[in-house]
Amino acid sequence: MLRDLVRNLVAGARMVFGRPVTLLSFRVGVPQLLVLFLVSALLDIAVDASRIGPGAQFTPAGLVGEGFFGALLMLFAASLALAFRQPGYALALPIVVLAGEWPLQVARIIIAVGVGEHPGSIGAALRAEQVVMLWTLYWLWRSAAVSLAPQRPRFWLRSLAALALLATPLWFGGALLPDAGWWQERATALPRDARYPSPASEAALAAQPQLLADALDDLDDERPRETDLYFVGFAPYASADVFRKDMEVAQDLFDDRFDTDGRSIVLLNNPATVLEQPLATVSNLRLVLKEIGGKIDPEDDVVMVYLEGHGTAAHKLTVEFPPLELDQLTPQTLKGVLDDAGIKWRIIVVSACYSGGFIEPLQDEHTLIMTASASNRRSFGCGIDSNATYFADALFQHALRFEDSFLRAFDVARTRVARHEIEEKVSPPSDPQVFVGEAMAAKLPKLEAALRARRAGNTI
Repeated sequence: MLRDLVRNLVAGARMVFGRPVTLLSFRVGVPQLLVLFLVSALLDIAVDASRIGPGAQFTPAGLVGEGFFGALLMLFAASLALAFRQPGYALALPIVVLAGEWPLQVARIIIAVGVGEHPGSIGAALRAEQVVMLWTLYWLWRSAAVSLAPQRPRFWLRSLAALALLATPLWFGGALLPDAGWWQERATALPRDARYPSPASEAALAAQPQLLADALDDLDDERPRETDLYFVGFAPYASADVFRKDMEVAQDLFDDRFDTDGRSIVLLNNPATVLEQPLATVSNLRLVLKEIGGKIDPEDDVVMVYLEGHGTAAHKLTVEFPPLELDQLTPQTLKGVLDDAGIKWRIIVVSACYSGGFIEPLQDEHTLIMTASASNRRSFGCGIDSNATYFADALFQHALRFEDSFLRAFDVARTRVARHEIEEKVSPPSDPQVFVGEAMAAKLPKLEAALRARRAGNTI
């Protein structure tokens, strides 16, 4: 068994490095297939470990991805065997593919470790990834070709057709299967702090209605003949203090630099503020947006909604403050709340894992949406000791602090996040996303010019 495994791995290496090799160079059998699946899983664990940040913990969730892609490989091989009328292809192809995978996985580990030691070179990392992608296509093609009987007619056409099928997970696998790696950041829950009351205590229950009423009363009406910007912050995850810090930075920045002083409100779940600020619940968010909708000029004024917290692969923002039982926030719910409030012009920022899933349900021609990650990717920086999440730090502490344009600020933030992720060796990258509707793209320069003029003490 071990001798056959070594033989297969050596033959696989010769194949992916372009050396002459035939199907006879491999040992083909069910035991070897099972062993190679195990080797592939161990290599994937090592690759994930080389990319994830410090303090990560092992999770069996990686079995989901292994099973998904393993099943696809077997399905593709069986389909090609049937199409090519070559029954042995169903077993030979998976074995050859798996035997040739390990040099590419080792290369990925080397790239991850090497980039971590030279964090300034994003371009080098991208070029390395492109080389690995091309090498992956070559590996899949040679696997398909070596597994074919060379005397078969249309050998080259068949090998290219097999490549096209085998390569489909490279383009669509992430969309079909949300990220389920072998390593995850440790839970970010804070221990119960006895200095602060429970949100279910009588003191908190008595204070909360008045806190919300006072916050709504403090909101100023819109100014006639001026384009006003309103800021609504929503940080609903109570067990990580970093979200409170991010929200405070964002509100202060917008009040000071984007003229939302008197037109901003933050809903926050945090033990330290339970007697000071209204809670971040879906019901409170609905009341706030309805109140703002009644104050603005819906044809001119813009409302920014900033969501910050933990997101799920099902594209929900986690609303959590034990022992309260709170509804989760979905993009569909948020859209309904905004529509019901009559808010037409919207800037929506979502800083959470899998937040790209908010784009499609919320996009329209009057909306700008910026998210911390793609729909199938995690975002980073939400650890217990974090002072800021990667995306919030990049967007609010750096980009928007100096940049007037929201779209240019997003580009700056995305580049900074990519650099930070390379430095910390976290993977896969979060891949922040942006969408801007046609009408909003035309309105943004006017809004930004008005804000810039008011910052300079002028009116336009």
